[in-house]
Amino acid sequence: MSIVERAANRLGTVPRPEPKPSVDGEGNSAAASESERATAQSREPDLIERAIGTNSRQPLAVPREVPVDRGDRHVAGTQTEPANVGGARRKSRSLEIELKWLRQQNILTPDAERTPLAEGFRRIKRHILANVVKREAGTAPNLVMVTSAMPGEGKTFCAINLAISIAMELDRRVLLVDADMVRPNILPALGLNPGLPGLMDVLGDRSIDVADVLHGTNIEKLAILPAGTPHRHATEMLASETMRALIRELAERYDDRIVIFDSPPLLVSSEAAVLATHMSQIVMVVAAGQTTEAALKDALKRVEGCGLVGLLLNKGRHSGAGYYGYDGYG
Repeated sequence: MSIVERAANRLGTVPRPEPKPSVDGEGNSAAASESERATAQSREPDLIERAIGTNSRQPLAVPREVPVDRGDRHVAGTQTEPANVGGARRKSRSLEIELKWLRQQNILTPDAERTPLAEGFRRIKRHILANVVKREAGTAPNLVMVTSAMPGEGKTFCAINLAISIAMELDRRVLLVDADMVRPNILPALGLNPGLPGLMDVLGDRSIDVADVLHGTNIEKLAILPAGTPHRHATEMLASETMRALIRELAERYDDRIVIFDSPPLLVSSEAAVLATHMSQIVMVVAAGQTTEAALKDALKRVEGCGLVGLLLNKGRHSGAGYYGYDGYG
């Protein structure tokens, strides 16, 4: 017998597959029996085996981790973190701030060169951090409010730069709170979409926890609490015991945390003076050639209850290319 004939005989001994049963219009096998389905199920791998088999054939996509401040703990999370807002489960994302956008807006970045802007805010934060160390009985010295007398004097710009500068400290983390209920601008100023739930939602709905609306960022040690949904009784809500308890929680959760509030201007909003009663330090932004002496004196009278008030000169040119001056606390 030739080699071809022997091979043909061996192939003839291999059992040939049975013809497939007919399939009805809904994709069900008309001829499949219960025993055949049971046999198929017994051969089907369980979920873990299928997952391992899939992952063994495809490379894993590893998400980039960024710090997420969840309020009760500081953990590394992916781009999405679960949150419960308004009674519905939602995805609260860690905010991705484009550093290129910050540079275009003349805002500090973690990789900033030794510029007059960076040096100016280094000097400012040294005053603030020095007062944080000087703890007073019954107060939380890490609560800092940045405000101004009138709109357009650069308070939000200064609050953001101050927060990023402090976040560069080796042993400090920062929570930046948008407390301007009249014109919340922290998110747009950072190149982010506005409208996220935040402070007012926590104050107005007891089912919402502050951890649900805190957002970590890709800037290490910087977290953001947006202003949230506008409310016609914002002043009363900021003066409430709920607000006092919330601020105490934000201030005491971490020993190394500095909480910076971007406040409304003092002379156009009743919320600013109420917010000032919760603060341990106030930074008053004064625009060179813009803020009048009368407006500044009026604004300072409205925060007389705060023991530490500093003046930050903004929009002023001095010492060549420098734009920022600081006049200490008094």
